[in-house]
This record gives sequence, structure tokens and C-alpha cells, in this order.
Amino acid sequence: MAIKIYAARGMTGRVKEEVVNEAKQDKEFLEKAGLTVLCPVAKEGVEATKQILLSSSKAMKSYWPEDKRMIREAHVLFDHSPHMNSEGVKHELGYGRYALWKPVVRIYPSGKLPPKSSVAYFEDDYICDSLEEAIEYVYRVHGTFRKRLKWRLKMLNRCIPKWLLFQLGEFK
Repeated sequence: MAIKIYAARGMTGRVKEEVVNEAKQDKEFLEKAGLTVLCPVAKEGVEATKQILLSSSKAMKSYWPEDKRMIREAHVLFDHSPHMNSEGVKHELGYGRYALWKPVVRIYPSGKLPPKSSVAYFEDDYICDSLEEAIEYVYRVHGTFRKRLKWRLKMLNRCIPKWLLFQLGEFK
């Protein structure tokens, strides 16, 4: 079974054509590397026009549940736009990482990695500035069911006891 990637990216307020072209290029590259890409840009049928992308509340009522479904289906979340302040990506990563405890890979533009003191290095699983690096990491750490199981059990063992204590502490 191919590794499934959820391809998060900032969309709102950007030119549709740029978003569509970026998503298409990334999807093609990742699929050539053997990954299955779950892409909200493609799923939402964003058209490559010069218009600014702004979804209505009505549209978001169908997009957001579908995004969450794809995140649940994915093995790993890729953030293709960590250098942008995207409200949607923040919530996608939050849902994937903190609710579903899925691995997160943040792919910065080439040469634009955050400083080593960035909280991203403490909270995200992998930080890089190229798709090639992201792909190498995913295959090395999450490339088989056995590797994904090992990663998840280690994560749960490290986090569940503390999480339970924190939850119980909320009753004070």
C-alpha cells in the first residue's frame, strides 16, 4: 500500500491559478515518487483563474468535513506553505497532529528554514526545504505499515500517560 500524504497549503486570499499550479506540480512530483496524494485543492475543484480564492461559508460546510476525512485517511501530513499564515492549514495540522496524532512534515521554501529555536523543531516531526528531503524522510520513517506502527506506538507510549494526567488535572 502506498503512503498517503495529505497536502495542506495556504489557499484563502491567494490567486487561484498560483494555488492550482503549486498543488498540481507538488502532486505530480510526489506521485512520481510513489506516494498517494490527498489534495484539497484538487478535491475542491479550484479553477486556475486570476481570481482571488475566497470560499463562502456554505462551501466551507462541505469542504471542511471532507478535508478532515482526507486527514484521517492520510498516513502523514505535509504542510507545503509553513511560511504563510494560513488559518486553514493551522487547523488542519492541529486536527491531524493533536487530535489524530499523525506525523507532520513542514516543507519551507528553499533556503527559508526557520531558526533552530523555532517551536516547529519541537512540535513537528520533520522540517525541511525540499520535497526530495520530505520524501526521503517519509520513506525512511513511515514507509511501511510496520514503520508506521512502530512510530505510532512510540508516540502513544510517550504521550498518553502525560495526556491523561493533564486531562485529570483539568478537574481542579
